Amino acid sequence: MLKKLSRLYHTVKYLKPIQIMGRLQLFIPRWISEQKRSPELRSISGTFEFCNKPHTTTDFDHFTFLAETHRLSEIGWEPDNVSRLWSYHLHYFDFMHDRSDWSDDEKRKIQYLMLRWIDQNPFGKGTGWEPYPTSLRIINWVKWHLTIEPFSGEICLSLWNQLRWLADRPEIHLLGNHLFVNAKAMIIGSIIFDGEESMHIQKKGLQILNEQLDEQFLNDGGHFERSPMYHAIAIEDLLDLYILREQFSMEFPSEKIKEKIKNGILWLSHMSYQTGEFPHFNDCAQGASPTLDQLLTVANHAGIDIPRQKNKMGICHLRDSGFVVVMSDPGKLIADTGDIGPDYQPGHAHAETLSFEFSLGAQRVIVNSGTSQYGLGPERLRQRSTAAHSTVEVNGMNSSDVWSGFRVGRRATVHNIQTEHPNIKSPITISASHDGYRHLSGKNIHHRRWELGEKTLTIHDKISGPFDTAVSRLYFHPDFDCQTNENGAILSHEKLGKVILTARSGDKVLPIAILESTYHPAFGVSRINSCAEISLTDKQEISIELNWTYH
Repeated sequence: MLKKLSRLYHTVKYLKPIQIMGRLQLFIPRWISEQKRSPELRSISGTFEFCNKPHTTTDFDHFTFLAETHRLSEIGWEPDNVSRLWSYHLHYFDFMHDRSDWSDDEKRKIQYLMLRWIDQNPFGKGTGWEPYPTSLRIINWVKWHLTIEPFSGEICLSLWNQLRWLADRPEIHLLGNHLFVNAKAMIIGSIIFDGEESMHIQKKGLQILNEQLDEQFLNDGGHFERSPMYHAIAIEDLLDLYILREQFSMEFPSEKIKEKIKNGILWLSHMSYQTGEFPHFNDCAQGASPTLDQLLTVANHAGIDIPRQKNKMGICHLRDSGFVVVMSDPGKLIADTGDIGPDYQPGHAHAETLSFEFSLGAQRVIVNSGTSQYGLGPERLRQRSTAAHSTVEVNGMNSSDVWSGFRVGRRATVHNIQTEHPNIKSPITISASHDGYRHLSGKNIHHRRWELGEKTLTIHDKISGPFDTAVSRLYFHPDFDCQTNENGAILSHEKLGKVILTARSGDKVLPIAILESTYHPAFGVSRINSCAEISLTDKQEISIELNWTYH
């Protein structure tokens, strides 16, 4: 009981008062009712280009989300046998924008699906009317109206009622990316309707937007939830607003948003690999967000001149979002040296402090395990745990207390971040410490130092204070075959060749255990990979070295 109370205290103490008010508000019945007439439509002209969404259906009946395919005509809009996230995707209507060259027959089928959704999802009831899927559906329907085929009548009336429903109670209990998308939907949804109520909704959305811009988009360009995937989605949100800036009836912060877009795309270029993939920090999955190339193309089309960046050799310290990126031909190292954040909404955070990923050329070598699912199950907890990341676990505990599906109690704090690159011939060095294990009896602190040279990467791990067990783990990309030998381990790659892995404590060579694990590059995807485990000795300090011959 005391443990549960402590966890609850360390979770709740970071909440903002407005979030607590918002949670209490959820228990109050809504008084908003469905209207039978919508305002007149505004006349909007122009050519708009947005990011395409992933392809998820060919017949508008079979839908594939999260690597699962189900038939809408069989499961309906409120299915019992699929995950909540799958249901959310169904209600988003993203499939309307996987391309723009629809045939007349396809347009009729999509319009039929919209009418079917209206008929089978009564006002304010069910998953489809939750604020987040409502927001994304409003945005997608308005984009369809502006870029593919204007609509009126029953669809227009439903869109108006969805907009009113959302504006009545945005997600102030969550804040973060949910509230931002609510505001975006209110602003964009209001542009096609005339009248005072529509203007009021737009004003409310713009007020939230202005309050959240500097809060969510940091000075180094990163989004404050510290997930490359959600960062890319957030930049798409800004692009959508910027593209439609001339349609808003009220003052809109165009120049500020333009700068946020430019800085955000530059941040993402640092945090992307040659292949365009994102590193797996916090909740991050490939294919669930726009790519860097997509964002660049749409930004340039919108008149935002952003040259395609080539990462320079050396160190890029993204201080505000808490990452250090090191480029040293041919290696790229990305280290998580930040605190869990934002404090009041860490739902997408993992217990990954001082974890890192590493690539050679276009090939990812060391990875974090990734994200394949949301929800409340044991696999979700495992994927968020310290043990699923390339970092150190002490006494079998998480560095930050991740629990439930999206909760965090006690949190690690990072200290003493230092970077060094005295000259071009010397290794690039990063070092940092965190106190995520300070609550243990040994009051342990994890110190980590990375040294990246031309053909060598060395990771130094030290735990201050006594402990029962401490394990440093390195997860390898599934493309590698891993075998142990008397001196350590050998990682073999068909094109890259061999990477030699050794571990030492002082002059003593330490055994390396290679275990089978799973890697999750996308939602619904699991691949077999290998994990190296090195136990820290009673001297509390080890060095792990990778050597390669790749050019």
